Order: sequence, then structure tokens, then C-alpha cells
Amino acid sequence: MGNVNLEDVRPITRRRNGNDVFSPIFQKRMTPLCKWYFFMRAKILADQRDTPVNPHKAVIEDTRAMAISIKEMVKELGAEIVGIAAYNPSLIYNDADVVDHKYAIVFGMAMKYDIMVDIGPKSQEEVHRVYFTLDEIGVRLTHRIGAYGYGARTHPNTGDFPLPAYGYLAGLGELGKHGCLMSPDLGSSFRLSAVTTDLPLEIDGPQDYGYNDICTSCDICTRFCPGEAISPQKEKIAGVVRWHVDSDKCQPFFSKLFGCKICLSVCPITARAPKLRDSYKEMAKMVRDAKDAAGMLAAIDEATPLHLEQFEGLKFEPKRISDLDRD
Repeated sequence: MGNVNLEDVRPITRRRNGNDVFSPIFQKRMTPLCKWYFFMRAKILADQRDTPVNPHKAVIEDTRAMAISIKEMVKELGAEIVGIAAYNPSLIYNDADVVDHKYAIVFGMAMKYDIMVDIGPKSQEEVHRVYFTLDEIGVRLTHRIGAYGYGARTHPNTGDFPLPAYGYLAGLGELGKHGCLMSPDLGSSFRLSAVTTDLPLEIDGPQDYGYNDICTSCDICTRFCPGEAISPQKEKIAGVVRWHVDSDKCQPFFSKLFGCKICLSVCPITARAPKLRDSYKEMAKMVRDAKDAAGMLAAIDEATPLHLEQFEGLKFEPKRISDLDRD
């Protein structure tokens, strides 16, 4: 992503994966475990995203020590990476409320790569498992911060702001051409969550890991995207020049392929993640053999039948990105 200029950033339109045409089939194909995760997240944990605040506020004089303590706490709760960013009230979705907080604690957890690349019901379960775990971590962290006497709110992937942007601002990685954050520790095979707060903390800030140059010259995710949704060039969206994914082109394949994730599966940054180098070797072979999106889809369908006939005759109804978002 390189050094990103956020001076002109403004709230952006929330893009949802669901639609009236494909969503019923997408939801019908969800496994019982996926539906359990979804219910727990939407109906149980979502109601606990704001914390009661202890009226006896702790005085925090050493923000660095408190930041270290919070990061240790987050990892003890189960996250694998964590960083702290400044909360920006302009960097939110335009249907979200601005919170009176100064900091965003952003944390991530790896998906099991060998399951994620399955592109089937099991991979969908893996995504829901990780998001559910992150939501639980967020809620528990939020309430622990409240016990210090400070306000806090959990921000899951359905929350108030784009998590990859705050992951970048917290120093966890850089935005890749495929629209997701890339981490030196977890590659592209992970998910994010966040908690905002007014608890005084030392900010980490963004880091340059050199991924911008890699993405500029790499075309693997672009070549293997079945919907041709990944732009080879950066665009200015909501005041920020960044890599952009066309959600309207992505969404039909997202629905048909159990959440897809092909772009994350083939991303070679994953090969640099210490724990995933060996796992990526098999994917590298698939990339060489498949050559393009059509070849990859054929290989996936052979390994795990996708039953795409359920979508035959259905026409996706696009919801174009707002003209206010695009400069």
C-alpha cells in the first residue's frame, strides 16, 4: 500500500455481499455449524459490543505500558497479531455512528490455510469460526477495558469501519491488490477485528513492508479472480488512492463459491509467512498447472463439487458503488 495519504478521506458506502437473488441459495447451502456461528455473532455477541463503564476510573500515566498490557491481553485471549491505530472519525462507513474514542486496537487471527483453500462448505465454516472467535475476543476485551473506567466498543467485520484500513494504520500489514490486508506473520490467510476506546494508549502507526511494489508487479490475484473484479491499477475511492475490488463483479462468485477466497488462496505473500511456507507449496503447484481463473475453477470443482447448477438462470442485480465514493 505504501504511504497512504488520508487527508481527503471521507466516509464510504458499505458494500454487502448479500443480494435478493443469490442470498437465499447462499444461505441455504450454509452448514449447520455456519448457521450456529452466524446466530451467535448476530444475535448474541452483537448486543454486547458496547461495555458498561466502571465509575471508578483508573489513572493511566504510562500509555506505552498500558498499550503493552492490552496487546498481551489480546494475545492471551487468542489473537495472533495486534496493533494500535489512531481512530479517525472520517474513516468509517457512511451509515455508522461516530464514537467518541481516540484509539483503535486492531487484531487478527489466521485461518487454517489448508481448509481455506478448499473453496467449499468447510472453507466457509473456517471463515465463520475465525470471525466468531474474533468477535468473542473483541467483546471480552471491550468489557475488560470498561472495567478500567473507559468506554470501548467492538467493531467486527460487520461493524463501523473498514478493518483492512485500520489494520494498515495499526502497523499490522499493507493493503493488497486483492483488497485485503497482507501480514508478514500471516500472509493473506487471516481475518481482522477491532475495539475502539478512549483508554489512553501509545499508537503504533503504519509500517512499510514493501508489499506495494510487489503488488504493483504481481498479477496472480488479478489473473485468477473468476469475476475479473480486481483492478490492476489503483483508483481514488472516498478520497484515498488505493487498490480497488469491484464488488459487483466479485459478488456472484462469492455466492457461488461458498465465499470464494481464491484471491487470498493464490496470493504469494502467504509463502513468506513463516508458518505457511510449506502449506503454500501445493497452492503454487496449482497456480502453475491451472494457469488462469478457468483452470483454477475446474481444479476446485474436481476436488470439491461446487454444484453451480443451482445458480443457472439467475441474474445478479448489481448495486453500483456510489458516485460520491468515486473521485
